[in-house]
Amino acid sequence: MKLPSVYANKIEKDIRNNNDYYYGDRNNVKAKDLRELKNEFDNKGYVNRLRVIFTMKDGSKKDEKLVLLKNDGFINLNNEKIYFDDIINYEIKK
Repeated sequence: MKLPSVYANKIEKDIRNNNDYYYGDRNNVKAKDLRELKNEFDNKGYVNRLRVIFTMKDGSKKDEKLVLLKNDGFINLNNEKIYFDDIINYEIKK
């Protein structure tokens, strides 16, 4: 059996087609408005161990006790920051 003839061009320039990466979201989920949760904090940004269950962008759920409100997120009892952009949904436990 005869193989087909193949012609290959000589590449004389540097090809950079692997340098551009494009990422898309699998879910375009609208995040729940955080105004109700922010209203639980006083005018200085403090609250006494507010228990909240967060649903994060990666699909995980976190049960947190919040103590402080900052410009771009919440601080829990373990001094970990939870950013507003990572929160999709929340539920305040009383």
